[in-house]
Amino acid sequence: MAAQPSKQQPVTGPTTRMDAHVHSKASDKPVVAAAGVIGCPESYSEPEAIYDMARNRGMDLVTITDHDTVRGAMELVERGFQGFIAGEEVTTHFPEDRCKLHVLIWGMTPELDEEIEKEDLRDDVYQLAAWIKERDLAHALAHPLYIQNGRLTRWHVERAALLFKAFENLNGAHQGRAKHTIERFLGAFDERKAERLSREHELDPLYDQIWDKGATAGSDDHALLNVGRTYTQIIGEKIVDAGQFVHRAMNGESTAEGVGGHASLLAHQITAVGARHYAETWHKKSSPTGKLVASKLLKFAGVRAEKPKKSRLAAHVIRKRVVSVRRRKRPLIRAIRKTLRPTLDRHPELQRKLDPELWLTEGMPLADHGAMAEFIDDMIEAVTEALSEPTMRAWRRRDRRALAQTLTAYGAAQLAQLPYIFSLFHQNKERVFLERLEHELSAEDGRPAVLDRPMRVSLFTDTLGDVNGVCRFIQNVAERALDSGRDLQVITSTRLEVPDAPNIFNFKPVFAGSMPKYENLEAVLPPITRMLRHLDEHQPDVLHISTPGPVGFVGYLAARMLKIPVLGVYHTDFPAYIEHLFEDHALTYICKRYMKFFYAPFWKIFTRSEDYIDSLDALGLDRDRCCRLLPGCDVELFNVRHKDMSVWDTVGLSRDTVKVLYVGRVSVEKNLPFLVGVWKQVFETLKRTPGAPDAELVVVGGGPYEKKMAEELRGKNVRFLGFKRGQELSTIYASSDMFLFPSVTDTLGQVVMESQSSGIPVIVTDQGGPKEVVDAGTTGYVLPADRPDLWAEHTVALITDHERRKAMGNAGYESMKPYSLSHSFEHFWQVHTEAWHDHLAATGIRKHASAHTPEKPGAAPAHQ
Repeated sequence: MAAQPSKQQPVTGPTTRMDAHVHSKASDKPVVAAAGVIGCPESYSEPEAIYDMARNRGMDLVTITDHDTVRGAMELVERGFQGFIAGEEVTTHFPEDRCKLHVLIWGMTPELDEEIEKEDLRDDVYQLAAWIKERDLAHALAHPLYIQNGRLTRWHVERAALLFKAFENLNGAHQGRAKHTIERFLGAFDERKAERLSREHELDPLYDQIWDKGATAGSDDHALLNVGRTYTQIIGEKIVDAGQFVHRAMNGESTAEGVGGHASLLAHQITAVGARHYAETWHKKSSPTGKLVASKLLKFAGVRAEKPKKSRLAAHVIRKRVVSVRRRKRPLIRAIRKTLRPTLDRHPELQRKLDPELWLTEGMPLADHGAMAEFIDDMIEAVTEALSEPTMRAWRRRDRRALAQTLTAYGAAQLAQLPYIFSLFHQNKERVFLERLEHELSAEDGRPAVLDRPMRVSLFTDTLGDVNGVCRFIQNVAERALDSGRDLQVITSTRLEVPDAPNIFNFKPVFAGSMPKYENLEAVLPPITRMLRHLDEHQPDVLHISTPGPVGFVGYLAARMLKIPVLGVYHTDFPAYIEHLFEDHALTYICKRYMKFFYAPFWKIFTRSEDYIDSLDALGLDRDRCCRLLPGCDVELFNVRHKDMSVWDTVGLSRDTVKVLYVGRVSVEKNLPFLVGVWKQVFETLKRTPGAPDAELVVVGGGPYEKKMAEELRGKNVRFLGFKRGQELSTIYASSDMFLFPSVTDTLGQVVMESQSSGIPVIVTDQGGPKEVVDAGTTGYVLPADRPDLWAEHTVALITDHERRKAMGNAGYESMKPYSLSHSFEHFWQVHTEAWHDHLAATGIRKHASAHTPEKPGAAPAHQ
């Protein structure tokens, strides 16, 4: 969750500030485990540069707290830098279960660091704490709610509260939300609670008035990006002695101020360290062209790298042209060179900060976290677009070598997102632990618990701008959520127009094209990091995935990132669609396997009809996790009162003919070739029947089968009206006479409900979900999907019997009244609420929780 600046304390006098947690190049272990493979350390920051930047950003005093070493700090001590104190971030463990902690200690010397090593204090937090007390060293438990090796529980935090006098309440590299939780924990840590915890843990507090905790804050900077932006502050006087400052902070005189960590900040720290590592190890080995591009990109991270001389670059370009054309091309380099300047022109503030003269005072571009994240997103989008042309050209020419090069370049471009994706996952790994801790604290301090706040839901869909039942369902859910004050956001990525609503978020696709065999539907590549960053801000409790496409897959990633339950609707029988569209058993098999893979982790899978629970069971999914979503229809929008025969004048049809309606996608998977055969029989029968009324088949919608269908039914009273929406569609429904829906793959058939609600009888197949919303013989007919003769017979019977049509239409209208959108939405919301509560219960969060019992070491932490 992107942190906001900490609420500043009112300043009533002089202040003294120190960024109490900073790393230099002496922190030389890998920044992440994977970086150890390539020998990349945690930091390349020079100690003097840290000092200068801290001073320039308003810090009165300075420290360096490298991991398990004082080498970097001692460089400044030995050179006599004023207002400086040597610190160290010491790694230690609970001996019971090896739970790892980091403790910031100030006033360190090489001799003290050697004592820690000799006495094995890193292996025993109790001995380390006693050693700190014995030597009267100022200290603070660093990022106390950060789960480092998967073992941290409240049991450990409570014991740490009895061992250490100060806690780091705000850390500039870890999520800012933890500040609220740790301050809430310490706010309830009074004398009586300290005595109780001492009895429960059988552990004596190491300090008098242990409950009077000191509060510190530091940027935890590794790359000269955030030094001085998070700091410890004492108000009331200017303190010139750093040793005096840290002791007073430890004894409760300070506050934690500044900016908390967030995913983009962490991603930029990782990127900056990686950029420096590249410059130190690989840059000299690059080609002149590669050096030119890299030198420009490295400046974003504040790295000055060698640029090739113009003469050498020109010679290199000529040599490439002369040498064999079979030499490997570099499409990614070309794409970056083509797009870097135009993209940067849209970010003038970042462009200004490429000036090295500003790095010490204002920071390099990578330190402007919001603008830089936007720039990276824009660059990935621009590079992807630049690569699309050569990729398509290689595809058309069947040039496998060129295609492999461009696809490899495309994959490499996407790697720029990895630091962001890693950081988003990393910053959310304590979410369950924090929620549980806050819930337990609510029983002690009486403040609202997690279950006392409204639930937040994010709904992901690949389709929202199309004209189909799925889109209408999602739009209805979004509208009902707004009307009822529920926190639900709809997330999609499409070039199509979507409803303008405050809870609908449409992210511009990185790439979009037409679906094979269905040009009216899009295949898109959504912007993954933009969407995940939005979810990190929203912090939903439950995630709903409406479609198993690329957008739905991003939703699945978001659920894993946030550690929340996933629900979804099996709107469309994709294996059946694939079979109808491609008639390829291998593709159908692959689709079935994918559907099983995609839906298997869902907490609950909605179906639109009972019939499709069997289909999900056949895919190998757990029946117990499938449930039918109460069908819903907008009975106000689709209503008999919208009947207006003048609508036929506007589309060039006579008012006097019987209108036989079809609404939906005009595609093979809707079984429309079957409808063509039925209508041919109906047309011929009516021609032979004396006194039969004229009838017309009215097709509303569009799709790849439209042209062929029109050819097949030329001269047989068929009109194609294209896509219709809103009031016009409602009027067409209510002004028609009957509805035919031959689909055998629909999970519900929203249009069947809309037809009946509009007061017209329906005919549907005996396969799929639509039959479940039809009262056979009363509101319409349910007929075999392989009997076109029966369909033609019943269609003719309804066309020629006005009274029967009227009776069935009235019955259909009455039957749909209970299926309001409100009832359907409340069922939808109820099931999601149950999922949220069950998820919380599995982590130990339940209503009216009993008194807290600390977890013992060795028990599996609830957050794992």
